[in-house]
Amino acid sequence: MTSMKTRGRRSALAAAGIAAITALALTACAPPGASEPAPSAGSEGEEGGALKVGFISPTTGNFAVAGQEMVDGWNLYWDLNGAEVDGITIETIVEDDAGNPETSLTKAKKLVEQDEVDFIVGPLIANTALAVAAYTASVDVPNLHPVAASDDLTQRAANDLTVRTGSMGGSQANYPGGEWAATDGGYDTAVTLCADYAFGWESCAGFVQGFTQNGGEVVEQIWFPNTTTDFSTYVSQIQAAGADVVYVATAGGAPGPNFLNAYLGLGLDMDDLLLNCCAADQGTLRTMGDQIVGLKSVSYWAEGRDSEAVAEFVDAYKEFADGKVPGAYVAGGYMTASLVASVLAERGLVTGEDLVSAITEYTFEDSIFGRVSWDDYNQMVGPVYVREVTEGDDGNFYNTPIATFEDVDQWLGRSPEDALAQPTYSQSFQGLE
Repeated sequence: MTSMKTRGRRSALAAAGIAAITALALTACAPPGASEPAPSAGSEGEEGGALKVGFISPTTGNFAVAGQEMVDGWNLYWDLNGAEVDGITIETIVEDDAGNPETSLTKAKKLVEQDEVDFIVGPLIANTALAVAAYTASVDVPNLHPVAASDDLTQRAANDLTVRTGSMGGSQANYPGGEWAATDGGYDTAVTLCADYAFGWESCAGFVQGFTQNGGEVVEQIWFPNTTTDFSTYVSQIQAAGADVVYVATAGGAPGPNFLNAYLGLGLDMDDLLLNCCAADQGTLRTMGDQIVGLKSVSYWAEGRDSEAVAEFVDAYKEFADGKVPGAYVAGGYMTASLVASVLAERGLVTGEDLVSAITEYTFEDSIFGRVSWDDYNQMVGPVYVREVTEGDDGNFYNTPIATFEDVDQWLGRSPEDALAQPTYSQSFQGLE
């Protein structure tokens, strides 16, 4: 770990949510009975100037849909509010990494060393994010992550220049799904199918721990390469396992619809299926249509949630994107831009560690994700939703919450020290004793 936060964080801000129609305005206030903290030295930036942003995302390849939506979320904010905040002009340079770690690292070096960006947003895929975060920390450049879910970004590799601005870690976001399946869902046994790399291992580990700690038994775990397009063999293995519930974690893009086509093609019961955030994101819903109404999934994002902040954001994106409903990738990009704009409006042109520190001091009572804050490892703490696909009056499909787990942190019931002392998640280690 490069460094750790030792300063106190949690100066609360009274905010009704992140409105999608106007620029984000947040008023600082101390908790009841507390005095307001004095501004730290050097916390105020310059007035005016330019902020150059490097944005890395897979806009081609197997994750192109998800990658482009992450960019769209970022662009939506500036499209609505203008790419200038109190005289500070925001210039964004977008680079495509096609989901490849070597390409992502090359693009990050180009953005920092040639384009001289002030910070980097992205990339999306877990292993690309880890590679870029290690590099940006080594050259003292902030790295903001709207979507990437690698646990270690805010655990073993945590540092004062890396912050997860619009998502949760893989294990964090899926632990409540396991808890729900074993309790409210009433399932006794489970089989899991997850992508065979860091994000899949962590997502599975979260579900497995939530399920087994609440009395469930995982009878089999199946892993698939991230480049898989034909899931028929894996669906046959799932069928043979004979478990009560099937948990599936993909990294977004094409794998979600590809899996569902194989699963439904064999006539298997969708009622006993629980997907992760990405397998049931809007790209999947738009592709599959009404045949997956009722499909359940678990995520920190729920576009069908009854919230003014969500409704404004959804309406704005539908106008921006020809009627499409935003998924988690759009939400992460938008949230990230909103946070940057808020810091610039309050503090002027701040960069480096001051930018990351300012972002992580925010607390929102109802952001587009719900009630969220950040911990001392620069990780979002907030609600996780078990969702069900519903059809809206507008003909679009929405992930609508049927259960909410508030204030979910990244430690899965452990202390940070105990969690960091265990091995990283893999096929062979899923966090079980």
